[in-house]
Amino acid sequence: MSQTRRAVGLPITVPMQSGWGAQVRLHPHPLPFPPRGEGGFGAVRCAIALGLGDNRLAWAGACHMFDLLIRDGLVVDGTSRVSGSARRADVAVQAGRIAAVEPLPPEARAHRELRASGLVVAPGFIDIHTHADIALLAHPTHEPKVMQGVTTEVFSNCGLGFAPVTDAGLAIQRDYLLGLFGDDAGVDWGWRTVAELLERYRQGIGTNVAYLIPHGSVRVSVMGMAQRPATPDEVAAMVRLVRQGMEQGAWGLSTGLWYAPMSAAERSEMVALCRAVAEYGGFYAIHMRDYADRIADALDEAIETSAASGCAVQVSHLQMNGAPNWGRAPEALAVIDRARAQGLDVTFDSYPYTAGSTLVQALLPAWVTEGGSRAILERLRDPDTRARVAAAVSADPRDWSRVVLCGARTARNQAAEGETFTRLAESRGVTVGELVCALLEEEDLQACFIAHQADERDVRAFLAHPAQMVGSDGLHLPGKTHPRLFGAFPRLLARYVREERLLSLEEAVYKMAGAPAARLGWRDRGCLRPGAAADIVVFDPAAIRDTATYDDPCRYPEGIPWVIVNGTVVKEGDRHTGALAGCVLAAGR
Repeated sequence: MSQTRRAVGLPITVPMQSGWGAQVRLHPHPLPFPPRGEGGFGAVRCAIALGLGDNRLAWAGACHMFDLLIRDGLVVDGTSRVSGSARRADVAVQAGRIAAVEPLPPEARAHRELRASGLVVAPGFIDIHTHADIALLAHPTHEPKVMQGVTTEVFSNCGLGFAPVTDAGLAIQRDYLLGLFGDDAGVDWGWRTVAELLERYRQGIGTNVAYLIPHGSVRVSVMGMAQRPATPDEVAAMVRLVRQGMEQGAWGLSTGLWYAPMSAAERSEMVALCRAVAEYGGFYAIHMRDYADRIADALDEAIETSAASGCAVQVSHLQMNGAPNWGRAPEALAVIDRARAQGLDVTFDSYPYTAGSTLVQALLPAWVTEGGSRAILERLRDPDTRARVAAAVSADPRDWSRVVLCGARTARNQAAEGETFTRLAESRGVTVGELVCALLEEEDLQACFIAHQADERDVRAFLAHPAQMVGSDGLHLPGKTHPRLFGAFPRLLARYVREERLLSLEEAVYKMAGAPAARLGWRDRGCLRPGAAADIVVFDPAAIRDTATYDDPCRYPEGIPWVIVNGTVVKEGDRHTGALAGCVLAAGR
C-alpha cells in the first residue's frame, strides 16, 4: 500500500513584543515531520505550549531574543537556480529552526551574533552520495565533511552497507567491505536492522544522516556471496527485508551492479526491489554496471527499471571512463533527457574531479568472489587459480598508468601509495594482474585505488546539467585517500563558480543543497526560509577553496568561517567546536 510522509501545518506569524515582529514574515509551506520528534522540532513543543494548536508552528516571532543572528550576509537560499536571486539579509535562528530571513532592525538581539558582511550565507550542503556509515560511528564529529560545509550525509550508497542484515550476512559484509569504510574503532557492530543501526547514530553525530538500504547487505543475507540470479523465493525474501527497512526509516535503496555479488542480479530482481521502495515514496540510487563503452546500455537498464517499478532513480557518480569515451558526456545526457521528457523521475550526481576510487578487489572477475573474502584469499593462494585471476586482470583494457594505490594497511604498501600500478608492477618484475593478486593477499583484501579515468570536458558537461547534483563519494581510508572526501564542495565553488564561471553561485548552491533536498522530498532542509531547519554554511565567495590534493588529501578547505547544524555552531574559523548537533532524518511512515 502506498505510504506518504506526514506533515505539520503551516507556520504563522506571531508579533514580537519588541514591536517589529510584523517584519518577520514566516512564509507558509508544508514541512516534513520526522517521527519521534527528530530533526530539531522544538518549535512544535513551543507551539503547543503557547496554545497555538498541534497543527500550527510559532517560530521566532513568539520570543524576545533569537538564539543566533547572522547579520548582513548575501543570502543564497537554495531554492532558486536563477543568477542574481541572492539578496542581502539577516538570518535569525530560534530553537534549531530559521525564524527570519530578511533585513532586521538594529534592535533585534540574539544570544550570539555573527557578522557576515562580504560573506555568503547558504543552506548547509547535503552530500547525496557518501560512504560515511562507519566513519560517523567511529569519529562522530565527522570533520572531513563538516569542515567543508556539509551538514547532511546520505548513505549507504553503491549497495555497500550493513543493514538490514543477518548474522551471516554481516560477517560477509565486514570482511568484504571494511577496506572501503576505514577505521571501525569503538564500533560495536551489534545492530541487524535499520532501526537498530539508526539508533547508534542517535547517540551523537556531527551531521544529519539519511539512510538508504544497501542492496548488497540484503542480497548476502538471503544468498550469501552466490554469483548467480536469485530465485523467486530469494527475491521475495529480499523484498521483505527492503520493506522492513523502509518501514524503519530508510529513504530508498542503493545498488552497485558493478560489484559482486550484486553484479549477478537480473533486471527482474531490481524491479521487484524497486517496486517495494516505490510503495513508500523512496528512490533508487544506482552504481551502474558500466561507465565506459557500454554506458548507454547501463543507463537504459537504470531507466527501464525505474519505468517498470514506478520508482524514481538517482544515477550515482555519473562519469565517462577511459580515453576512448572522453567527450561522450552529451550522449549519456541525451539518454537521461529523453527519459525525463517522457515524464520519468531521473536525476544524477557527480563530483568535480576526473578521478574515481574504490576497492582493489573490485578488479577481480566475479567468479573469484564466490563464497566471500576467505574463499577469495584461498583462490589467490592456489598457484593455478592465481594465474587465471592474474591473466584476467591483466586483460582489463584500462590504462594502468592512470591507476594509483591508496588506502593500504601494511607499511610496505603504504609507502607505495600514490604510485601507479604500472610502475609498481615494473618495480616487482610482475604483470599488473600479478601485482593485484599480491596486493590483495598482502593487504588481506583491504586496499583501494584511485583511477584517473575521466576527462575535464565530461566533468564540466555533467556539472552543468540541470538534473545534476553534487555527491562527494568520499572514502574514509587510512593514509592517502581521494581528496574529494575533504574538498568536493569548496572545489565546486572555487573552480567552477569563481574561476571558470561554469555555474552561477545560485546554481551551485542549488546543486549542493536544494536539489538533493528535493530528491529526498524535504521541504525543511536544503533551503533558508522561515520554519526550515537551521543547517547553514557561511563562506567567503572570494576565498573559499579546496586545499586537499592527491599527494596531500587530508587537508581542510579555506574560506568557510562558520558551519551550523540544527542551530548549533559546529565549525568556527579553522576548528571544529566538538558539538554533535546532527540528527537522524528518518522517513516518517
